[in-house]
Amino acid sequence: MRLEDKIAVVTAGGSGIGRATSALFAAEGATVAVVDIDAEAAAGTVAEIEGAGGKASAHAVDCADSAALAALFEDVDQRYGRVDVLFNHAGIPNAHGVAEITEEDWSKAIGVNLKSGFFATKFALPLMTRSGDGASVIFTASTAGLVASATSPLYAMTKHGVVGMVKSMSQVLAADGIRVNAVCPGPVETPMLPGFMGRGPEEAAWVAEHYGGDNALKRVAQPREIATAVLFLASDASSYITGVPLPVDAGFVAK
Repeated sequence: MRLEDKIAVVTAGGSGIGRATSALFAAEGATVAVVDIDAEAAAGTVAEIEGAGGKASAHAVDCADSAALAALFEDVDQRYGRVDVLFNHAGIPNAHGVAEITEEDWSKAIGVNLKSGFFATKFALPLMTRSGDGASVIFTASTAGLVASATSPLYAMTKHGVVGMVKSMSQVLAADGIRVNAVCPGPVETPMLPGFMGRGPEEAAWVAEHYGGDNALKRVAQPREIATAVLFLASDASSYITGVPLPVDAGFVAK
C-alpha cells in the first residue's frame, strides 16, 4: 500500500492513463479526487474504484478554466483538508504543421497543455504544504517534450514547456517539501492516440501498429504501464527524485 491514507488528485482521470492511474492510486491506498471535463467519465472511474473497494470522488472541471480549478481545490479542501499527490495529466492533441495553425489552436493548446497544470499546482499548493511527509506533483509531458515532433511543433512546444516548468517548479517548491517530476510517455493505446497522430478513431488499430514499430520494444504502451511510473514518482520510492522528466517510451528517445 504505497499510498496508504494519502489524498491524490488526478486531472483527466476519466479515461486512458488518467483512469488507470486513478485506479492504481486507489488500489495502493489513496483516496482519489478524479477530475475530468466529462462528468460521466469521472463518475465511471469512481464507480470502478469503489467497485474494487477503494475511495474516490468525481469532479467535473474544465482544467483550462483557472476559476474552475480554484473552485475544485476549495472543494478538495473542504472534503479532505490536504493534497499529498497531484497528477497534472490534462492534455490534448494539437493541430499538425505550421501554416495550418490558427490563433485559436494556439490558445487552446496553451490553455489545456500548460495553463491547466500551472494553475492546478498553484491552487493545490496551500493544501500540499499540509502533507505531513511532503507532497509529490507529477505532470504528463511526452517524448515530444524531449525531442522534436515530426508532425506538430505546437504540441512539442507545449510539452517542452511542461518539462521546463517541472524543472523550475522543482527548485521553487523544494523548500515546501514538494517534489515535482514528469512522465514522458511514448504512444499509448488510449482513445486519444489516433488524434495525437492526426488520424480519426476508426484508424486506431493502424495507428497502434504503425507507431508501435518506432521504438525498441516494437509496440505501443498500455495505460497501466504509464500509471506504474506515475505511482513510482508519487510514492516514497522516489523520495530523492525531483525535477526529472522520466521517459516511459520503450527506448524511443534513446536512439
